[in-house]
Amino acid sequence: MERKLKLFFIFILLAGLIVTSWGCSPKKNEDNSEMAAYQTLASAPLTPVAPLSRQTLDCQAFIDNQLTSAYGGIYTNYQNTAQTGELSTGHEILSESMGLLLEYARLTGDQHLFDQTADYIHDYLLIDNILLWRILEKSDPITDVSATIDDLRIYQTLTLAKKQWPLNDSGNEIFEILENQLPTKGFHNSYLVNYYSSARPTEDKTVEIAYINLAAIKSLAAAKTDLSAAVETNRQLLLGSFISETLPLYHKSYDPQKGSYNNADGKINILDSLMVMQNLAEAGVYSPQSIAWLEEQTLSGTLYSYYDPDTGIALDNQESSAAYGIAAQIGAALGNEFLTSNALTQLKKHQVTDQHDPFYGGFGYNNNAYSYDNLQALLGLVYNQ
Repeated sequence: MERKLKLFFIFILLAGLIVTSWGCSPKKNEDNSEMAAYQTLASAPLTPVAPLSRQTLDCQAFIDNQLTSAYGGIYTNYQNTAQTGELSTGHEILSESMGLLLEYARLTGDQHLFDQTADYIHDYLLIDNILLWRILEKSDPITDVSATIDDLRIYQTLTLAKKQWPLNDSGNEIFEILENQLPTKGFHNSYLVNYYSSARPTEDKTVEIAYINLAAIKSLAAAKTDLSAAVETNRQLLLGSFISETLPLYHKSYDPQKGSYNNADGKINILDSLMVMQNLAEAGVYSPQSIAWLEEQTLSGTLYSYYDPDTGIALDNQESSAAYGIAAQIGAALGNEFLTSNALTQLKKHQVTDQHDPFYGGFGYNNNAYSYDNLQALLGLVYNQ
């Protein structure tokens, strides 16, 4: 009897330990995401090369001559079209493009271009205290919403530029509007929203992981301490979006209600993942697995557009100047000369070098050229020797 009681108590003790252990285990996301072994930045970021290389200047000249309106806006496409739909086309102007140009001016120390770009953003994009995410110049507004990814980029660029030179009137007004507006309109229950308007709050069902510019959110929270919870919430979303060792990239979005990450059409768009890697790097964090994978793809010139999240296999063989441009910027943020150099080697293979070609100096495909490709390439090329 005594032996049976001892066995009974041992069984109860073991059962309790199992239950306790199960209850304390971290919940896994429904899509079986893994947490990467992140490391903090150990090397100083690379600085832009001075003077700028010929490839950089040629790319800037292409943007100036072929993608820029008479008023200073950057066209979305080289080819014009009268069509206006849900996606930007033709000669629409995006806050994304103007924010990237603003960052290029800051990086290269071009205060004149910086002030011109700030003036354009103020005069053409700022309507009812909202930076519209797209416009047609000299036309009625074609949207009434602002994209938080673009607003955060512009806010962070202005924050950094204030350490280099005094902002002009346009820059100061944009900075103050974004600093006061983003905390109230750009977040819902601490989650970053994708779009917002002046007339109504936006409650997105999903959070776009690539939108989480953690360095910008931290800068914003330094001025608006009420955002401290939002910093941690979005930091966790960013860190938790790592897919797996099989494909060390990042999920596209997160559903707060379901507590799970999702991918559009069941595949990974490399640009989304690269933006996540860049956001992490600029916040001083990186996954060695992700960087090793990216180093391998840039070295071999096999950085393709889409990947299968389960197998890690590339789903196409299309390369993008924007992808190599962002990869170069990631390397620069990490102080990783190997990654930046290899990314630039692949990037320059896509640059048009025929002086008789209308796309000379730029990056064009199928008789068209896109602002995003050329501006991300330009931002990568500033590190070109």
